[in-house]
Amino acid sequence: MNIGIIGLGLIGGSIGLGLRKSNFGDKFIGTDSNEENASHAIKLGIVDEIIPLQDLVTQSSVIILSIPVDGIEKILPSILNEIGTDVVILDTGSTKSNIHNRIFSHPKRNRFVATHPIAGIENSGPVYAHSDLFYKKNCIICDSELSATDAISVVTKIYSIMEMKMIYMTSQEHDLYISYVSHLPHVISFALASTVLKQFKNEGKIFNNMMGSGLDSTTRLAKSNPETWLPIFISNRDNMIRAIDFYIDHLEEFRNYLINKNFNKIDQYMKKANDIKDKNMCKL
Repeated sequence: MNIGIIGLGLIGGSIGLGLRKSNFGDKFIGTDSNEENASHAIKLGIVDEIIPLQDLVTQSSVIILSIPVDGIEKILPSILNEIGTDVVILDTGSTKSNIHNRIFSHPKRNRFVATHPIAGIENSGPVYAHSDLFYKKNCIICDSELSATDAISVVTKIYSIMEMKMIYMTSQEHDLYISYVSHLPHVISFALASTVLKQFKNEGKIFNNMMGSGLDSTTRLAKSNPETWLPIFISNRDNMIRAIDFYIDHLEEFRNYLINKNFNKIDQYMKKANDIKDKNMCKL
């Protein structure tokens, strides 16, 4: 069984390494528009061979789409046109509704399984890929009723090999929830980094002597690849606007407490926010 990976960055690369570690699949083939990524994927043993996209589609039993979401939306219909009725396609995109709408009426829609393995770091590229990236993390499977039973079986086996927990929901639910717990934190991190850089752009002592763990941890996500995140923000635009508006409301509430010297309210606000530590959180 040939495993074809389209997009050999952190996520695609880690899936490849995870499956190879478990001896799932006979041959791993890949393609990537970034020649450096493709070269590293060979050197790191993520794939056995780099081949053109068209050849990968015709030679693979399982096709893993791990490219930016706008790229998935663009090429998925044509891939479905070319595959046989026993091929399984899965994606790893961080938004789902646009992909769902793009192929909803395709006659081979049931060969596709919409997934979002929830794992990642701020660094991108195959050099950061590792086989245990997904260990004990959650994987969202969307609109499973639209996928063939055998396709779901293959995909759940793949993620079970990497010891992920499967969670099922609709594309619309996924995009709403993920806008708050993953996409909004990235916006906040980008905004905070931009704020500090603009305010203190000519004051090196701030970054050399005063940058503590608070700023470092809060701006970690600002190091994420814009080529990945801009398509996500575009794809999930409506949910993002609502999430940002809601967050601004909370910022203004905190700001007003400070203006009015209502420090007791701030204390209550922080204690209530502390409840987040009791939630079963996963890295998104």
